[in-house]
Amino acid sequence: MKILNQAPEIIKNRAKLDPIQLAAPDIAVAFHDTDSLGLIPISELSAPLTVDLKVWEAAEEDYTYQLVWDTQRHGVEKLITSTEKPGDPLTLEIPVELMTQGVHALQYRTYSPFSDSENFSDIFPVIIDTTAPGKPVLAGILFPPEVQDGLTAAELDALGGQLETTVPGYTGMAKHDLIKTYWGDIEGPSAVVTESDMGLNKVTLVFSKDFLQSITPGTHPVRFTATDRAGNVSDESVTVDVLLLLEELPANYPAPVVDPTLGDLIDYIEAKPGVQVNIPHYPGAAAYDQITLSWGAGLQMLPVQLLPGDENEEIVLSLRVPFEIIALNPIGTIAITYNVTRLNRPAGSSLSTSVEVHATLPVPEPILPPIIQGTSLGNPNVDDNFIDEDDYELNGRVIIKWNSAFQTNDDIHLYWGDQQQRQWYQINPSDVTAARDLTIPVANAIIKAQGTGSEIPVRYSIARVGNPNLANSLTQNITVRSKEDLPGGTDGIEGPTFKLNPAGYISQSVAPDGTTGVVSPYVNIAQGQKLFFTFKGFDRNNIPIEAATFLDSRILDDQDVVKGYGFKVPYNILRTICRGFCEAYIRVEPAPGSNQSSVTSKTTRVGVEMRQSSEAVCSI
Repeated sequence: MKILNQAPEIIKNRAKLDPIQLAAPDIAVAFHDTDSLGLIPISELSAPLTVDLKVWEAAEEDYTYQLVWDTQRHGVEKLITSTEKPGDPLTLEIPVELMTQGVHALQYRTYSPFSDSENFSDIFPVIIDTTAPGKPVLAGILFPPEVQDGLTAAELDALGGQLETTVPGYTGMAKHDLIKTYWGDIEGPSAVVTESDMGLNKVTLVFSKDFLQSITPGTHPVRFTATDRAGNVSDESVTVDVLLLLEELPANYPAPVVDPTLGDLIDYIEAKPGVQVNIPHYPGAAAYDQITLSWGAGLQMLPVQLLPGDENEEIVLSLRVPFEIIALNPIGTIAITYNVTRLNRPAGSSLSTSVEVHATLPVPEPILPPIIQGTSLGNPNVDDNFIDEDDYELNGRVIIKWNSAFQTNDDIHLYWGDQQQRQWYQINPSDVTAARDLTIPVANAIIKAQGTGSEIPVRYSIARVGNPNLANSLTQNITVRSKEDLPGGTDGIEGPTFKLNPAGYISQSVAPDGTTGVVSPYVNIAQGQKLFFTFKGFDRNNIPIEAATFLDSRILDDQDVVKGYGFKVPYNILRTICRGFCEAYIRVEPAPGSNQSSVTSKTTRVGVEMRQSSEAVCSI
């Protein structure tokens, strides 16, 4: 039997089959994934688009096919030729003028001239997108705070050796968008928007250390563009200027020097007027350098400019750290450093100096003054802060108002004029529980050792274990009397007087070689009485200046009781005060064999201004 090389054609029973479905056409250049099915790149929109289809199964010679765009027929009907068989490729074209913004339905129409029958294929969606993302404006890239004042190598290392930034969400943001960055004219890393970015409405961009080090130091305008999947490119984003300072800077400038007179510990009294810190000469010091002092971690003070002429000095700059800064870290070890900025760029930083600080008081000031009372029962005088003739022979008592800051085992020291009693009283647990005013006796020996006076200063201080500082109460001036023949009589002795300038100060114009505290003759003055002169200096904040204390004494002779006597305060004492106040008083010791008691005069307090008009501070 002869076998022919051809199979017979199968005759399908159309009555038992559904109508033949016409497959959708295709556009080869379109995207075919589920994210962007039918999206046409904008690069393809300048010329007609080729539409691909195949000869359908029922096609015969002279059948026609035609483009259908959004349900409308376009273009000529093309004929099926005798050589074209089912499955053979066919093409149509979409004219440029049809490719407008939006989503379109692409089909083709088949037509049989014999049966006058037409059919339409399945739809292929076509997306034409010519709108650039990011309208109306793209916000700038968000950088971490370390970039604000320039990114240094140390800061970059602290960030993990890379700079992680954020591109905020923008109008039209979509999956597959391409984010391109630019540092000036240099193209930087890029990123493609993912589904997770869409959920967060932001894109993370990382600039590696290698990339950043490849860019020249200095300020660079950083921006980005967004290109969508169709190829539309956004306008450039808002520019962010970033200063790169990745070159290694010196970090070993000489450490700052704290005033050596303060010793190993800066206490409250030393901290209150501020602490002097000197900046030694450092390599490359230049006029107009900006020097920023840091008092401990995170406490960076405002920069101070290095003045021309000081850049070659051994100490290029002396700074005073105010108490308000010290009080922010009042207890502990403080690391002091400085950094130098030149022409708005970091130039280097110093080694650190460590100091111990304890600048808190056991009890916050002000503390109410004590109330002093006599203890005699027969005298009708019950005035507070007055020790009468009968009280003078007995112990006294002091009432201290309760303070909620008092603690168990706090020691109270008493200061009665020139007399002191350390650890006069210790607060006990029952005091704290009761939280009532303290009534504490004062030994008669202390009262008599100070003697009588119309303005004897009395105060107390609080000491606490572990705290080197004393908390001082306000001073209460009291009157102590014994007999009317006391030096000064019942009215007491006036304090020393000083020659003052027209403005009411002791100044260079009236004290060119020192000043004289004049004690005028007083009631019951007598030859042989011994005067003890006390002169104390205070700064403008009323803080005592120990170095400005001056003591002197004088046994009165026959001329003194008539003319009075003047105590000469040296010029250097006044210059030590410089600008502040002084207080002076005398204590009178009775002459040998006298029945008088010691008397303290009233306290004279006057202003001191020993600066020349050309001086900011006094040099001694």
